[in-house]
Amino acid sequence: MPIERSIECMERSIGLLLLLSLGLTWFPGRAGEGGLTPAPTLQRRLPSGPVRVTGHCLADDQGPFLALGASYFTALWRARNDPARLEQDLDFLSRQGFNYYRMLSMVGFHTAWDGLEIAPVSFTNKGGKRVEAWPDYWQRLSSLIDLAYERHRLRTQITIFADAQLMPEKAARLEHLRRLLDEVVRGRERKIMLLEVANEAWQNGFAGDDGVSQLREFAAYLNARTEVPVAITSNHALENGFERLYENSAADLATWHFSRDRARDDGWAPVYDCWVFGEREGFPPVISNEPIGPGSSVDAEREPLRLVMAAAFAYTAKLPAYVFHCEAGVFGRTRFQETPAIRQFGQLLRILPPDLPNWTRNDGKEPAAPLTVFAAGRRDRYWPEVEERTDGCLRNIGSRKGRRFICVPIGILPGGLLVEAREPLRFTARDPLTGRSVASVKLNQGERTRLPGAVAGLIIEGQRQ
Repeated sequence: MPIERSIECMERSIGLLLLLSLGLTWFPGRAGEGGLTPAPTLQRRLPSGPVRVTGHCLADDQGPFLALGASYFTALWRARNDPARLEQDLDFLSRQGFNYYRMLSMVGFHTAWDGLEIAPVSFTNKGGKRVEAWPDYWQRLSSLIDLAYERHRLRTQITIFADAQLMPEKAARLEHLRRLLDEVVRGRERKIMLLEVANEAWQNGFAGDDGVSQLREFAAYLNARTEVPVAITSNHALENGFERLYENSAADLATWHFSRDRARDDGWAPVYDCWVFGEREGFPPVISNEPIGPGSSVDAEREPLRLVMAAAFAYTAKLPAYVFHCEAGVFGRTRFQETPAIRQFGQLLRILPPDLPNWTRNDGKEPAAPLTVFAAGRRDRYWPEVEERTDGCLRNIGSRKGRRFICVPIGILPGGLLVEAREPLRFTARDPLTGRSVASVKLNQGERTRLPGAVAGLIIEGQRQ
């Protein structure tokens, strides 16, 4: 090897080490593009300081970040009964770019959890089985949070009353909250993403109006005693359930479970269902807390593109967090490593700005949208609005900050997507599963280009000229 080439390789190696130390990632770029890309949210990003809600973003001492979680309901059970599997799962999730996981702090009333019970107190389940309290419950919960954070750089979302039927009396529930704060949360605030009062509360011990009242009271109890962000639950049994839970509540965040109806719009409805919740005056920012996923109940989604685009759409719609939900994270009959799309979510954290939920969003048709879309030759139309469609997209929401913009077209038909610039701009359209550019375009106002239809969803990042 010539000496000049040897020196060049040495310099590059030293440079890469320096970049890693500064929190940057290097991606080989084409000529003229440059090779250095800031990566404020990295795989295995070292969390620092407590999580706080800033506008519609979550932030810590390193600044804003896109919160990418995974359901892991059995994490506490595995900490006690299968620690080797727990370590493998947490390590795998961290290496894929996930920065937190959602666990249940108690479960077992319903017989589906037979053999997987998490028991802070002794109880009898719905089928008459007696389950004794774990004598080491509080120690196990504390150790799990420490392990996830210190060894795997994952924060914990604690869903507290997953089965509140285990302790039906209000006094016992308040005592559980007190001990949780005193024995687990205090001193571990930086390790916890959020506290969620209950899981789907209407069917887990908080039915009716009295249940809503108690949930709101418990959220206020927690919020007054900790700086950790607090959410309440997702409650679909009551009319206007979202409003009744969260309007003028003490919650910092709203955890909600969106549609799993794949019968509409070629299966894309669960992707865009979060839009109407993304920005509502008088309500806290909303988390997509248990979306459709591989092996989810009611209906399941295994198509990688729709799964990844659901997260991209949510962040662009001003949701600060998205939780990937799959069977491996529920009962654990399958493994995370076998789950569709789970290795692709980390791409989003490289492509999307970490403060994206605080940008100004648009629905793709309003004047703030940088691109006009066409379907069947018709301006500002999505394909459900036209007949005999062979091209176009289902939605094209976007968000802007200064000169920069993000667009997220979904449901692109095979004929591609014709777009027209509303102003002078340039952009790169990326495949969300690989991060690779499928088109790099510079347009003057009124000029058009057709994006390929080979990928049914794209992430467009660009800026006004």
